[in-house]
Amino acid sequence: MADIKTHLRELSVAVTAGLLLSDIPFQVSDLYDSQTFWQLAQSVIDNNISTAQNILEVPTYTGELRDILHNGCRLGRAIVENSHFHFHKGDKILWLGAQTQKGDPIDVKIGAYGFSLKENSFILENMGLYKLLNYMTGSHYQRGLHIFTTFAPEEYDRWFAYTWECFVDYLQKHEIWVREKKGKLSSAYLDDDRVILQYTGKKGSDKASVPTHITTNRQYMDYTTSRIREKVFSKWIKKQFADDPTYLALKRSCSVAAGERVVELIRSGYDPTSLYHFFQIHPFEYYYAKTTAQETTILRVPSTATFGQTIQLKECRYEAPISQLNIISTFENTATHKVLEFRNECRFSHGQFNGTPEAKMYVRRDTSLAELYDPI
Repeated sequence: MADIKTHLRELSVAVTAGLLLSDIPFQVSDLYDSQTFWQLAQSVIDNNISTAQNILEVPTYTGELRDILHNGCRLGRAIVENSHFHFHKGDKILWLGAQTQKGDPIDVKIGAYGFSLKENSFILENMGLYKLLNYMTGSHYQRGLHIFTTFAPEEYDRWFAYTWECFVDYLQKHEIWVREKKGKLSSAYLDDDRVILQYTGKKGSDKASVPTHITTNRQYMDYTTSRIREKVFSKWIKKQFADDPTYLALKRSCSVAAGERVVELIRSGYDPTSLYHFFQIHPFEYYYAKTTAQETTILRVPSTATFGQTIQLKECRYEAPISQLNIISTFENTATHKVLEFRNECRFSHGQFNGTPEAKMYVRRDTSLAELYDPI
């Protein structure tokens, strides 16, 4: 289930549009009460929104949630009042944000128009590495492709082995490591030739017993669960160890090795026909709508039939200024000679050495998507 912020961000646009198109008078302040907001949402949104009931966990929206609500209402009003769209009273309002596996970016549909909604975000897609490579090269990599184990396995194991060895050494000197926060308890200690990792939280307790002599991340993964990796070992790294110069050097060495190989793969196998996926161009037209405290932007995203061949890859490179790996893709609009730059941040989202790193894609802050999509 998405968090309250995401649900409120999407539903506030749908609710505002629905109220305006139904000629129901309201003030934004009317929506501060979550029960009132929920009742109105159910009355104007035509499909099932029960998966967003977590917005009722907060009785009254304040602070950041209120800011999100205001931005969503402003965006919803901007959409309804934009002369580009031809809405009619009684047009169906559909919330599609909960359908995460539907394969398209539409969060809200108002009448015949679909909208992909953003707020203070420069993320185009929380894609994995497999999607980045498939989009850029037309390959067929599968979900779960790990940038380090695939493209820098030796460097990755050296990074892990050093970190694990230091962890064991720490426990030998201090006997136990404990972290307690908001009633959640993480701990680690030695028991003969094993490291005992424990975590207790709201959803119960997890425990893992790992041999002290392991040297590879694969071995570590085999002995642990995702929750143990996120809540114990990665917490120790962040608290005790993340600034260690040897650790950072090994991490950077791994990032550089993986970056070199991934960039070479993209350069040698680049397939321009896959760009539709990279730029989230679909067989149908839809709208990219973004709101911040300063401005509201609505862009028409053309369909594959009208996108044309004006966007070309200019450069692909990697960066690892400290240790995190970023894949930088630069495109040129050959019709305007404007440059579009995207950054895929290859990093763990749930703790170091835990599962498969993501490759979240951001548009550079001074890059205008109007060079790619059409302002309306």
